[in-house]
Amino acid sequence: MEIYHTVAKYLVSTGKAYPCFCSEKDLDHMRKMQESKKARIGYYGHYAKCRNLTYDEIKEHIDRGDKWVLRLKSNGNFNRQIVFKDLVKGTIKLPDNDIDQVLVKSDGIPPYAFAHVCDDHFMRITIVTRDDSYISSVPYHLELWKACGFEPPKFAHFLPLNIKDGDSIRKISKRKDPEAAAIYYHEKGIPVEAIKLYFATLMNSNFDSWYLQNPTKSYREFSFSFNKMSKNGALFDLSKIINISRNYISKLSATEVYNHLLQWALEFDKPFAKLITKYRQYTIDILNVEREQQKPRKDFSCYSEIKSYIWYMYNELFQNFEYDWQNITDIHEIKTILNDYISNYYDITDDKDTWFHKMKALSDKYEYCSDVKRYKENPSNYKGSIIDISMIIRVALTSKSMTPDLYEIMKLLGTDEIKTRFHDIK
Repeated sequence: MEIYHTVAKYLVSTGKAYPCFCSEKDLDHMRKMQESKKARIGYYGHYAKCRNLTYDEIKEHIDRGDKWVLRLKSNGNFNRQIVFKDLVKGTIKLPDNDIDQVLVKSDGIPPYAFAHVCDDHFMRITIVTRDDSYISSVPYHLELWKACGFEPPKFAHFLPLNIKDGDSIRKISKRKDPEAAAIYYHEKGIPVEAIKLYFATLMNSNFDSWYLQNPTKSYREFSFSFNKMSKNGALFDLSKIINISRNYISKLSATEVYNHLLQWALEFDKPFAKLITKYRQYTIDILNVEREQQKPRKDFSCYSEIKSYIWYMYNELFQNFEYDWQNITDIHEIKTILNDYISNYYDITDDKDTWFHKMKALSDKYEYCSDVKRYKENPSNYKGSIIDISMIIRVALTSKSMTPDLYEIMKLLGTDEIKTRFHDIK
């Protein structure tokens, strides 16, 4: 406040600001008069009745204790245009400001415009970036910078972020659209870095291609340019955020994913947080399945959905569900195959090739073709294929028909747990 008042006193001392004693009633009467004459609304020209008060008249008002505000004494001419270059929109022409705007209110507090000029100058701001709804106020702001004796900054006005609403497109709203609030992404567990990457794609049209060529680099290494910004409002795309988030999480190490998952769960799912804390390394191993490879899996788009993908790996959660066996539906045959497999074929020490060859041998034994290509050529010659055999093992262990690598899942569960789950099939 001391800074604002110091600058305000300077403007008064140089004749660029004056006290205005007009009451709300006076201003309301003035507005009605302007409306009746279809004149511009505002405190300007001959409507600015306090603009030319003498020193003695001002002193008389103050001695009486009359309320007052401080106004800029504008030297602008509304019939003249000013030209300025916006870093995003290019050259813009607007009518000059001639309104004697309020610099300091009667309570001593400055409105936004005067406060931002002081703040930006003393903080050495060189570029002001803001919503394009402020463009119309640029003439006044530039006049204010000049009146204060400050060198004005450059301006970059961004178009609002739009959203599709049925068949129409409108500005995204914090009241109507939950996606407009940061808490929406926090609750979902979408990484902050993924949100930053999304906004980077909105900022510059060439960011996407740069990031595809530099997937391991930080967005901070990209050279942003105002002239690469869209001159039309960007359309908000939640599906793109989800896709960016999925790609981002897939590139993290299992330990990093675990740490972020735990942080999210401690706030939004405390029982799950307790469970993965109890089985810390086991959970990291689960999250590492098909991660350290050239094309890692991209199952998780946010931390809130990880539990729905891995719950079956925990005995505490593996209950109260239904099996969907797919093609083999005879429960007696299913139990026979499962018991034979765990008793005579499965060995947790086998490498993946050996494990797969044993799966093929089991398939052939029960007349399910071990070669998928051969099966497709003559399906009537077999009861099914190795896909059906691996499916009942997968479903028996996870209840799901689609999971990450079955070999890795079985190694993590361990022989005893596999036997237990096979035995519990009803």
